[in-house]
Amino acid sequence: MILAFAFLAGMTLVSALGVVLSRNVVHSALFMSGSFLGIAGFFVMLNAPALAAFQVLIYVGAVTVVILFGIMFTQRPQVRRYRTIIQRQHWPGFFVAVGIGAFLAYIVAIADWTGTGPGNGPRGVDALGNILLGVNGAPPIFGLLFEVASVLLLVAIVAAIVVSRRKTGEGVDRGVEE
Repeated sequence: MILAFAFLAGMTLVSALGVVLSRNVVHSALFMSGSFLGIAGFFVMLNAPALAAFQVLIYVGAVTVVILFGIMFTQRPQVRRYRTIIQRQHWPGFFVAVGIGAFLAYIVAIADWTGTGPGNGPRGVDALGNILLGVNGAPPIFGLLFEVASVLLLVAIVAAIVVSRRKTGEGVDRGVEE
């Protein structure tokens, strides 16, 4: 548990530093999503899977996509050679893959696999659905959270569409090409 905490803390702190210290705005946005993923990992460690799921869906998914769309559609394209970019990413990619593989191997090695079998999870899919929607005695707050998350994701999609529209023409129909 301490190793998982140290990994998540390191990931969150390095990503947060990357947001602040990166000179490229797109890289800062990607570092921000890494920081959000680290926070979601903390929620999992605190046994709050609903908050972790909302963190991933809303912040990592929606907010990061809106920010990246905003950045990509408002900046001039930079011409770079594809081969140059790929050559600089071999070693960092290798080290990230080895680190994640070692972390996952450690988690699998320390897990208690006794008494596990198909369908013996903490809750089945039908029970999870009942809990999320607040039926059959489950707290109704999860139904509200589920609806709030869906509305926020809808707003993020609409915001991404608005940001990505081209601005042409004049007046009320600005942005509509015929």
